[in-house]
Amino acid sequence: MATPRTLRQTAFLARLLAAACALGLTHPASAQEPPPTIIIFDGSGSMWGRLDGDKKASKLDLARDALRTSLATAPATAKLGLMSFGHRRSGDCNDIETILPVAAGDPARFIPPLDKLNPRGKGPISETLRQAAAALGKSNPASIILIHDNADNCRQDPCDAAKEIAASNPNLKINLVSLGIDADELARVSCAAKSTGGQVFDVKEAANLPAAMTDVFKLALLNPGTGSQPPAANALPATAQSPAAAPPSGPPGLILAARLVAQSPALSVPVRWRIFKAGSDQPVLEATASTLTAPLDAGSYTVEANVGFVSARKSADVAGNGPTRLDVPLEAAALRVTAKDLEGGAASTTALVSLQTQSANSQRAVRPLWIGRTQEADFILPAGTYAVRATDSLAQRDETITLAPGNVINKNLIMGIGHLELTASAQPDGPVLDGVTFLIAKDDPESPDGRREIVRSANLRPSFALSAGTYYVTARSGTAEVRQRVGISAGDTVKRAISLGLAKLIVTPEIQALRNAQPTSKPAMLTRILSLEGDPREITRSTAATPEIALAAGRYRIESTIPALNIKSVQDIDLEAGSTRRVTLKLEASTVTLKLAAVTPATNPSWEIRDAQGGILLRSGLAAPSFLVAPGRYTARLEAGDHRLEKPFDIGTDGQPRTLEFALP
Repeated sequence: MATPRTLRQTAFLARLLAAACALGLTHPASAQEPPPTIIIFDGSGSMWGRLDGDKKASKLDLARDALRTSLATAPATAKLGLMSFGHRRSGDCNDIETILPVAAGDPARFIPPLDKLNPRGKGPISETLRQAAAALGKSNPASIILIHDNADNCRQDPCDAAKEIAASNPNLKINLVSLGIDADELARVSCAAKSTGGQVFDVKEAANLPAAMTDVFKLALLNPGTGSQPPAANALPATAQSPAAAPPSGPPGLILAARLVAQSPALSVPVRWRIFKAGSDQPVLEATASTLTAPLDAGSYTVEANVGFVSARKSADVAGNGPTRLDVPLEAAALRVTAKDLEGGAASTTALVSLQTQSANSQRAVRPLWIGRTQEADFILPAGTYAVRATDSLAQRDETITLAPGNVINKNLIMGIGHLELTASAQPDGPVLDGVTFLIAKDDPESPDGRREIVRSANLRPSFALSAGTYYVTARSGTAEVRQRVGISAGDTVKRAISLGLAKLIVTPEIQALRNAQPTSKPAMLTRILSLEGDPREITRSTAATPEIALAAGRYRIESTIPALNIKSVQDIDLEAGSTRRVTLKLEASTVTLKLAAVTPATNPSWEIRDAQGGILLRSGLAAPSFLVAPGRYTARLEAGDHRLEKPFDIGTDGQPRTLEFALP
């Protein structure tokens, strides 16, 4: 009689194996050869926008750099293609191009066309997915990676397109890398992944993009070739049933069942069966079923059963007086991997789980088998040693598991995750400060300084998921830098508000001459701040009329210039932490107006002002131009027809306007 423990194991085995097959785990050979993959790179105009955490680089630049890095890791056997849309014409929903057809080869061939992308148009995502699916065909497992920053804006529904693709090719998965998309837009397009069994990588910050691109490449190139969705926990009966006893008479044939080992219960999950006539390599029957009744002529046969990553064969003799029962032992084990943030907690919905084979006498993983995000990752595996890993943001947990034939193992990977939330302010209890870069490092004896940076963010309020441990936080703004040591425990949420002790500098460049006379056009001014701690170095610059700058305490040089002219003012200052300093820089200059005593329409004057060295400082073709000129000695020159006249003049520091009048002979 079966014990309660045996019944519980049998029930678990049934659910475990059902989920494993539903997740698409097939013969190991399918994992060795990467499926063909088409990369769709968004070329619509919105790709010039920015992601949180990077105010300089566009989404185009960030995604292109991350894609280059991921392409460099692709195996040479990977068959990859490249498509884009919206990159050639504005407002054209038919602007879809296959840039590189699917083929194996050096991934470096992707670099020139990626560098040439110039986003400008619309986003026909639905039609592009249809064309990519058509290019991949229907015979083999395949993947599409869509890198995009919006939903379809060409009046088509990606959900409809994905349903069509899933119906025509259930072995094709669509994976999304979604860049800075709001919740409503993401909901409109994420169904493309859900309908095909793919994944959505929702990238809100620039710092998270490289990891997302790496994950989606692993997921695509290890795609085991099924578009089915993971089943509900109770999608199949909770107990495994042995096949019914063969009737004593009837047509000849086989009644087939697969088992982990000869003594274990029969598997109640779909098995891929192939039956060969003895001595032949062409199957006479192929079918997928948990137990299979196959009508066959009397004779000798070889039966092959494929479940998950396991394949087994067994010979059978079919008698002529009724069906013959045959059990096929797989000599395999069942493994369920569940990632959890905390011991006793719920399964993680965000952890990325991977499985790799591993040499029994080495800690080095030798071949990847599977990677994906699912609450419970289920596998049917040959006996051997395996490395399992769960990663979630910056937290990671690794385990090595050795499986013997017949094992049914439920492995929980406890991530021990805590959360760190950071803000920065110029002064204690002050408002949250923008433009601060946060760096997180951890101890690393192999690094030159004993620490290794693991992540950085320029988000206003960054949040990090971290394994329990000690970390070193650096908040940096310009020359200001504050470091803190933070301990994180599993389940904790640690909040740190870091005061940078900054001073506020307000600079007002003032040109006295503008109060007395108005030049022909208002000049643009540039303000530069240089640190005088050590060798002078520029900290920041601004073209604002009155720039306001947060700086660390220290000694600085302020320079305000009119770049197109020789007008400049410089002042050195000392700033104290927490202070507000207002500085007015007076740029000494006077307005000089050049004019003719008598002007006719045919005069057509040409004016120049040259400095004391004879270099041309200013030019104009106006009848009576006005110029801003710094103190010094100059020469004004007039060319009008055949006449060339010059007048030397001096500009003082009084800021008073000057008028030079020329009379033609």
